[in-house]
Amino acid sequence: MAKKKPGNPTPTLPPSRGIPADESLWIPRHYGKEIRKKGGLDKTVIWGVENVIDFIFPKKYQPTYFKVATDFIDLLLKNETVTKKEISKFLKEKKYSRSTLENKIIPKLVRFGLIKRERALEGTLKKGRSLVLSESLTFTNYLERIAFAWNSLVSTARQKKKTAH
Repeated sequence: MAKKKPGNPTPTLPPSRGIPADESLWIPRHYGKEIRKKGGLDKTVIWGVENVIDFIFPKKYQPTYFKVATDFIDLLLKNETVTKKEISKFLKEKKYSRSTLENKIIPKLVRFGLIKRERALEGTLKKGRSLVLSESLTFTNYLERIAFAWNSLVSTARQKKKTAH
């Protein structure tokens, strides 16, 4: 029997819980029913807000977040900006939880680049500058960058295969 060497014991790693939900994007099979229901990958078929939000807050897994986020994005796209005043009116009309919107929906939409969170330029000393939300194309730029990198890798690999023969 081998002797155990003195020193630090092997550390026990924490159990993996997977990708955090607030950082995950749901990508169903490109040939599956979820994408077919949206009209497939045909670029001439326009996807609505609910089709896009379904990748961030999947209706199948997060129906409440999906509904709140879809309605909130609809509001945001109808207005140039949304402030605390419009958010309060929205929550009252829709009977949604302020906590859900402010702690789950808005942070993930900001993190993914669908909306931009800023402070108003002017404000009073008493209240400070108020929150202003607006739409953002960072999400588009982010995904296009990933897709462009993959396109370049595949195109380069194919070209190298052609010239090698």
